Amino acid sequence: MKTRLYKSITIPILLAGILISCSKDFLEEFPRLDQSDELTLSSYRGLESATAGTYTQLCATNWYGAGFVLTADLKGGNAKIGPISSGRYTDEYFWINSPSATSLLWTTAYQTIARANNVINVIDGGFSEAGVSEESILELKGENLFLRALAYFDMLRMYAQPYASGRDNPGVPLVLVTENQYPARNTVGEVYDQIVTDLQDAVPILDETNPKGNDGAWATSWSAKALLAKVYLYMENWQGAADMATDIIQNSPYSLFGEEDYTTWDQNGYWGNVGPADEVIFQVDGSEGNDAHGYWLAISYMVDPEGYGDIAASHDLLDLYEPGDVRAALFQEPAKYPGEYWTLKYPGRLGNTPRREYNVPVLRLSEMYLIRAEALLNGASITGVTALDDYNAIRTRRGLTGATTVSLQDIYDERRRELCFEGHELFDLARTQRSLERTDYSGAANEDVAFIPGGTPVQNYLWAMPIPQAEIDSNANIEQNPGYSSN
Repeated sequence: MKTRLYKSITIPILLAGILISCSKDFLEEFPRLDQSDELTLSSYRGLESATAGTYTQLCATNWYGAGFVLTADLKGGNAKIGPISSGRYTDEYFWINSPSATSLLWTTAYQTIARANNVINVIDGGFSEAGVSEESILELKGENLFLRALAYFDMLRMYAQPYASGRDNPGVPLVLVTENQYPARNTVGEVYDQIVTDLQDAVPILDETNPKGNDGAWATSWSAKALLAKVYLYMENWQGAADMATDIIQNSPYSLFGEEDYTTWDQNGYWGNVGPADEVIFQVDGSEGNDAHGYWLAISYMVDPEGYGDIAASHDLLDLYEPGDVRAALFQEPAKYPGEYWTLKYPGRLGNTPRREYNVPVLRLSEMYLIRAEALLNGASITGVTALDDYNAIRTRRGLTGATTVSLQDIYDERRRELCFEGHELFDLARTQRSLERTDYSGAANEDVAFIPGGTPVQNYLWAMPIPQAEIDSNANIEQNPGYSSN
């Protein structure tokens, strides 16, 4: 059942065009305060501006600006509340979220979906403009399809049981037209099917390079394919995941990071830079000029021991690195906190302080290798390629020698080493139905959190975050996840 957007998540859609994107260059083209008639959905320029507004919320504090990423690593065991704490993210670390203390991605994602819907619907309604090619118009539609798919994918990962637990479990409301209604939740399977449809529709109408910029902050056909590979992985469509990943590995312009991309974060290497990166397929650009930027709550400040510093690295993660692995150098140990470490993946742009600007990689080429390796170990087949080949492609570019064998557990561990603090581990555990096991943990309970393979949403309720209480209060048709009582 495809439903319409309801009042509690409705936003001023017709003004979406005045909202800005995450790119300073694009800001110069579309000034944030320039509220002329051109910035309506009745003109191509207005649709461009509305599309820029769709990107904006990716930088929000509860999405890639901090919360979505940090929640996945805290609850997944890669991160911990260290010796510095402002009191933030403790519920996530201790796994004690409630409807009144949960992820607020719900509202932010639906704002993004609402903006995407309006552009898509206008274009599908036959929009045309003299002097503007059909290809340019469809490019905008493709970007919004990609962003809508990403929003739904992230919402399912946050608020629903994993696909492997059953297609018929409650997902999130599927909203394709933005109007005031009060829809119930669609199933996990229905929402995943829509995500796949959106991405399949986006691929042929997106260009391989985006005319707005080449810094990875704008959707392309390659980013749509990469997200589709990841979605197929979560759906356990092993051959589909392997095929999509192979297309990117063999035909895209991206190349794997070398050792210097990790070791020169303080000399304009990727982690401390603002420009293009050979390996990054899609990223969120956390410029302070974006009106959704979290400033002091930004991820770069949350992981900075000279900032809020709440989010430290766990020794469970650090102990996975082998001697010689250059990625182990991407952690800092301040002299005043011996034995404690913080990630340097968000060191602040170009050395700027306070560290409030960042690049958050969402899709990287290295993940495509790891997706394909996992798919091959689960039965997919690609001529001339083995899972060991893909595993070693990562290892040998991180300062390590090639392995002689590879298992699924090796791939899971490699995902932790490679993708830590990018928002993966909690969702990797859930989609593979593995339990959380922590050693470096300071809580009194929930050090380990069991996932029962094939279990019901009641048995595995902790693995789906509670829907915000405000949403439950405003929409009588929304069913709360089991295990969480309303306040």
